[in-house]
Amino acid sequence: MIKTKQDRKTRYFKEYLEINNELIKINSGENKGVHLKSLTRIIDQLDIAYSIHKRILVVRFDLHLKHCTPNSEVISNFIKKIKQWLCRNYKMKHIGYAWAREKERAKTQHYHCAFFLDGDRMQHPGKLIKQIKETWADHGHAPVIKSPYYFIHKHNYEEERAEAIYRLSYLAKTRGKGYRGSQAKDYGSSRLKTRVINEYKF
Repeated sequence: MIKTKQDRKTRYFKEYLEINNELIKINSGENKGVHLKSLTRIIDQLDIAYSIHKRILVVRFDLHLKHCTPNSEVISNFIKKIKQWLCRNYKMKHIGYAWAREKERAKTQHYHCAFFLDGDRMQHPGKLIKQIKETWADHGHAPVIKSPYYFIHKHNYEEERAEAIYRLSYLAKTRGKGYRGSQAKDYGSSRLKTRVINEYKF
């Protein structure tokens, strides 16, 4: 098992992470660590979303704020509104997500976010990204980011999942975390659970 450097949140400074006997390449290294607990949570939610839907659209986006906020209410309310929009317009259930709060040199925090969505109901994020920008407009702006989505299915699973995880591992990076009040969180995620199907009843 790969050794980790320990602190309150278990910081990890290796290029590869081993989970369940699988070696995964992540955006980390000797001079840039990740929070291990947060990263494993993100990967867990990604994999559960795939186990539920079998085809998933992973959408990455960032959110910048006009004013600093003392808690996580603004991002929680935003996620809630987007989930309601997805449910209303695409009849989606079991919506996975993850977000990370960061604050470095800027006076206000920003968020790195991702959704893990049913790939049978949405194959391209164009309309979603437009809705994200509109929903967030009162709080700040959502900048354009390069290659904002991954579509994972059985024919490209290993390659596309690996690329998505590497990209998502950026959310768990240690830099920029911790500069917040006690009422705010550095990370948040969905709580999807693996579906257990009982084929036989006794």
